[in-house]
Amino acid sequence: MRDWENLRFFLAVARSGTVLAAAKELRVSHSTVLRRIDQFETSLDSKLFRKLQRGYELTQAGETLYAQAQDVAADIDRVLADAEGKDDATGGVLRISQPEIGILNMYPLYAGFRRLHPDITLQIHSTMQPSNVNQQEVDIVFRISESPPDLLVGRCLGQVKAKAYAHQQYLAGLGSQHNSGDYQWILWQPTAEANLALLARENIIDPNVVMYGASMPDVVSAIHHQMGAGFLSTQQAKLHRNLVPLFDGRVFAHYSVWMLTHRDLRNSTRVKTFMRFMADNLNLD
Repeated sequence: MRDWENLRFFLAVARSGTVLAAAKELRVSHSTVLRRIDQFETSLDSKLFRKLQRGYELTQAGETLYAQAQDVAADIDRVLADAEGKDDATGGVLRISQPEIGILNMYPLYAGFRRLHPDITLQIHSTMQPSNVNQQEVDIVFRISESPPDLLVGRCLGQVKAKAYAHQQYLAGLGSQHNSGDYQWILWQPTAEANLALLARENIIDPNVVMYGASMPDVVSAIHHQMGAGFLSTQQAKLHRNLVPLFDGRVFAHYSVWMLTHRDLRNSTRVKTFMRFMADNLNLD
């Protein structure tokens, strides 16, 4: 059975001549386009592109397929566009999967969205586990990832920056002559495999870790109650005026934030309305 999605990736690369331009058009990662083209060529047992220094050039087989496929793809898009979103309206339930509070706080934006669209009910799932958008367990997912999954469409909203923070009263208690070696550390450890002590040990000489938190709210609360220093997103830290950035505000890590939905839901009125609002109003700087 042929995968019609691979045809869309083929057409995007054929039109643009580069994988990067195709990735921007399809709103997916560079690696996803490469993987899809490789899958398509393998399934057809035919080489469709020649990789040149300036980009991708169609082979004779690719030119033949491109000439025949454009009309077919247009017909498929028209059929799907006519079918999708028929039973949708700017109302009902919108299921959203988001990272834990403490990494990214969306609630100020959710509140603004609800004021504009009171007929839409938001069903929020806060988890670091990947919700299955492909099986449509949720409608929209916010993911911190450098490579979003296949079959999902959306956009990168920017980057979350991680810095080290401590409460100003905690720092005052260390005295004016303290140095970084005096800090006690509160670190996020949601699983045994995802131990953020590594971030501290890569950047801090012999860190004195006094607490591991299984969730980011635990870490935020411990730092807020002056138990020690820890790594937080700058977006989260702005919500707490008494938190002070350490190490002259050095950024220790960057994480890309993607807002994604299943391709079958891209014409849903609820989904389009929400995604447009979030993209226009989320500020990660």
